[in-house]
Amino acid sequence: MKKIPNANYDFYDVPKLRNLRELVELRKDSAAVAYMYREEGKVMRKTFHEIYDDVKRLSGYFHANYGGKHATHIAIMGENSYAWLVCSLAIVISGNVCVAIDKDADEETLKRQLKLADVKALYYSAGYCDKAPEVFRNSYPLEDWEQYAQAGRKTAIKNPQDEEADAMIFFTSGTTGFSKAVVLSQKNICADMYGAMSIFSPNGRVVDFLPFHHAFGYVTATLMPYAYGVTTMISSSFKHLMDDFKFTKPHTVFAVPMVVETLYRQIWRTARREKRDGILKFGLKVSNGASKIGLDLRSKLFKSLQNEFGGKLEYIICGGARLEPQYVKWFRSIGVEVLNGYGITECSPVVAVNRPHFKKDGSVGQICRGVRIDTVDEEIVVSGDIVMKGYYKDRKATEEVLKNGRFYTGDLGYVDDDGFLWITGRKKDLIILSNGENVSPDEIEGVLKRDKGVAETVVYESNNRIIASIYPNEGYMGDQDYFDDLIYEYNKDKPKNRQIALVKLRTKEFPRNNNTKIMRKQVIEEDASEE
Repeated sequence: MKKIPNANYDFYDVPKLRNLRELVELRKDSAAVAYMYREEGKVMRKTFHEIYDDVKRLSGYFHANYGGKHATHIAIMGENSYAWLVCSLAIVISGNVCVAIDKDADEETLKRQLKLADVKALYYSAGYCDKAPEVFRNSYPLEDWEQYAQAGRKTAIKNPQDEEADAMIFFTSGTTGFSKAVVLSQKNICADMYGAMSIFSPNGRVVDFLPFHHAFGYVTATLMPYAYGVTTMISSSFKHLMDDFKFTKPHTVFAVPMVVETLYRQIWRTARREKRDGILKFGLKVSNGASKIGLDLRSKLFKSLQNEFGGKLEYIICGGARLEPQYVKWFRSIGVEVLNGYGITECSPVVAVNRPHFKKDGSVGQICRGVRIDTVDEEIVVSGDIVMKGYYKDRKATEEVLKNGRFYTGDLGYVDDDGFLWITGRKKDLIILSNGENVSPDEIEGVLKRDKGVAETVVYESNNRIIASIYPNEGYMGDQDYFDDLIYEYNKDKPKNRQIALVKLRTKEFPRNNNTKIMRKQVIEEDASEE
């Protein structure tokens, strides 16, 4: 196999869309399968032409029932499904605003978000959100989408699209306080698709399991593959993921770090249970050694393991939080390239991503086409058509982060000479010591997570001391001596004011928000309550 050099190369030539109608119309005459999904135990298939027809009729329904001088805010709440997808597209194309609600939102959160977003109608999945009608009067089952489409057959709209009008509202998954309602236009979404598609292009099927109520799951993992023209399996539940891998035989999947880390742990857990961990370790050693002399033995050494992912998986596009380089290198050793990226809901969401043949482990990749990155006091500032319109009904919060069209992300980092973006931490998480020095907890966490005993860790300051809260890996639970030794070794070459003063071991996983990010504030509160 000829080795491809890791060097810069041109952007891919991809369609530059103006609105979601153009996306749906892109392959309206194609009989190729665009999406697959499971329904009552059967795998259903929808062609590009069928999707065009379904969305066209549904847009007529939404226009007839909610059209008017002003756009109506219509919410969708449910698991990943074909109904969710076509209804969302139809809502936007009909000139209304689609509000994405987490299917697992509790009653209080649901009421608050519906009120904040001025929602007039809610389309919900009866299987997950059966109490929706009790919470909100104007609630309708998503499962009846075909009836709605039939009703809209004769009312398909012809009015032009306003690309800069409000189109979708996604709620941020804040780790502190209430979520904000991020308003994106069709221009935002299409600009982000164009920029990210110019960086990466799948060469086969996609499995899509990230939740649609997040911009990463909806725009990147769902709409972009449609624009690429590849077949996507809509996976409604993580518990069906491995079956969907084997059935679909994907080339690419989109994931968050927690999924990558979970797959890694599952592989090792299974290997130990089947007493094959020694064989796996030997295979990794041989694979890495062969790679150094230009030989690629991964397909032979790890064929059975690759078959668990369908046998054709080449890329995992990962974003949403920090991913340690050790996972990137490990998956590369078995034949799967993890391309880490950076995105944020307020930027529609993708800002940067590593490329198949131009990547740097530890970075979050090259800046997407049409996006500009500046740093102000080390804070990453994003400019371009991907930047949101603002937070709905929250001018103060909008003005804090959006200044002259530039979005201040709150993330710290830099761009190197090759145009790669590196994230060094969160501005709000910085530990400020009594001597005025700033310490990034991300950097300390990155070092600790390389240890075999550490599954997750959160580093924070308390009473001018650096504390490391650790959730141990299997086999290291409660082993205080082991972790005391780990901290001792870490502190050896650190100045006294940068040393970890105390390690706290947890017996349960860290609390996470609905985007799988660790809720740091809650961790600190839980640790304090146990003192």
